[in-house]
Amino acid sequence: MGLIFPFCSLMYATPVFADANAKGASNYILNDWIAPIFGVVVVYLVIKEFMDAKWIQGFAILFFGGIIYAIIKDPEGVLNSLANLKQYFGI
Repeated sequence: MGLIFPFCSLMYATPVFADANAKGASNYILNDWIAPIFGVVVVYLVIKEFMDAKWIQGFAILFFGGIIYAIIKDPEGVLNSLANLKQYFGI
């Protein structure tokens, strides 16, 4: 019974927080929480695969994990880089 009031007040206050600074909140969550946790998981999996002498799987996890980490950490930078590829190659 004691948790109902804080939960309801948080539930009603959430749209106010979302409208005020939604992009800042999502960047904070992605950059300061999701990206480091994902990075630690990728490093753990790579070390685990290398210790089991599964080199190809380890390098594949490292490669794709790095790409996904870059997308999570700075999605706008990755999209801008992809948009500039055509100009970079002179097509």
